[in-house]
Amino acid sequence: MRATEFIKEAFDAPYPMTWEHDPGWKTSATAQLPDGSTLYIQFTVESMDIRGYETEQWDLEFWRKGSQEVTGEGDAQRIFATVLEAIKQFIKKEKPPSLKFAAKKPTLPNGKQDTSRANLYTRLVQRYAGQMGYQVSIQDEGDRTGYTLATHEEAETLNDIYSD
Repeated sequence: MRATEFIKEAFDAPYPMTWEHDPGWKTSATAQLPDGSTLYIQFTVESMDIRGYETEQWDLEFWRKGSQEVTGEGDAQRIFATVLEAIKQFIKKEKPPSLKFAAKKPTLPNGKQDTSRANLYTRLVQRYAGQMGYQVSIQDEGDRTGYTLATHEEAETLNDIYSD
């Protein structure tokens, strides 16, 4: 099996999710994992005025066992498959103009940053964002890497606003 086939298969088996929607500010999905813990995926919205342009920016966060840290307990492929499926379902339903999230880069005992999570997120957004109709902007923010997915229309509008 080629590496690309393995990656595709690894992300094709998300856990079932239940959804909750708090109109106007939050949508969340939860998945019960085989070890009895819960994966919680949350999308929150912030209305923004950028030089007279009203828009919404959605933020994405997810937790396993109440933590955003790497647990090292395995099952990473299905966890990410579930998060990716939640993003796809959320985008299909809400059609957000932009979606932001970040990957922490913790400092290791040797003083170097652990960039493995950021590297994984970068590969995933480069692979899936375009398929979902979004452009990607990646920002190195020191101890984390920030990701902004914006629809082509939103990206063009913001580029026009900032170029004035």
